[in-house]
Amino acid sequence: MQNTQKTRKARMGLGIAAGLGAVAFTLGAAAGAQAQGPLTGPAAGKRVVDIRSADQLPGVGSSAKPAADVVYRTPAFTNHLGNQCLDGDRNTIPNNGAVVQLWGCNNWDNQSWYWTPAPGQPTGNYTIQNGYRSQCLDGDTNTIPNNGAKVQLWACNGWTNQIWSWNGTNLQNRLGSQCLDGDTNTIPNNGAKVQLWGCNGWTNQKWTFNR
Repeated sequence: MQNTQKTRKARMGLGIAAGLGAVAFTLGAAAGAQAQGPLTGPAAGKRVVDIRSADQLPGVGSSAKPAADVVYRTPAFTNHLGNQCLDGDRNTIPNNGAVVQLWGCNNWDNQSWYWTPAPGQPTGNYTIQNGYRSQCLDGDTNTIPNNGAKVQLWACNGWTNQIWSWNGTNLQNRLGSQCLDGDTNTIPNNGAKVQLWGCNGWTNQKWTFNR
């Protein structure tokens, strides 16, 4: 009887230790997933200011000019239809043409975005970089201005198709003036398509910084 109790206690101890180990591993994996590498491209060397509402971004809620040494970071950029986050696909980053999609919000770095005021452009125009590997949000020049034009991640190059105009609700690509659009046919699935489409005021073209 005593040996049986000892065996049970030993098994319980191993089970608890294994459970704690699994929790530690999970926390470590999550922390690793959220680790931010050094920023490159337009955001490199700039002071990062976290923002969580549209009126904190110059050119929308105020007439304040953005500081030259500042990049604005939003931890999430959420589509109003389905409330999913704009997400850079970690399986295809850092390749040029990496997938941009909608995904359930998870606080990972590939759902954070860095907004750098575009030099020589009016206030409210930005290059937007993904928090994982610093690639730029890019409208595909081969498919613009067609409805359904591809949105992707690409090495930052300063071209017009990597400049975006933000008015507090809609995000428009400067090449073709189409709106960033969540595909109504695939929302709310993880991996829902993100594309460019003629601006129409629909909910799937509205975005927010809040979570």
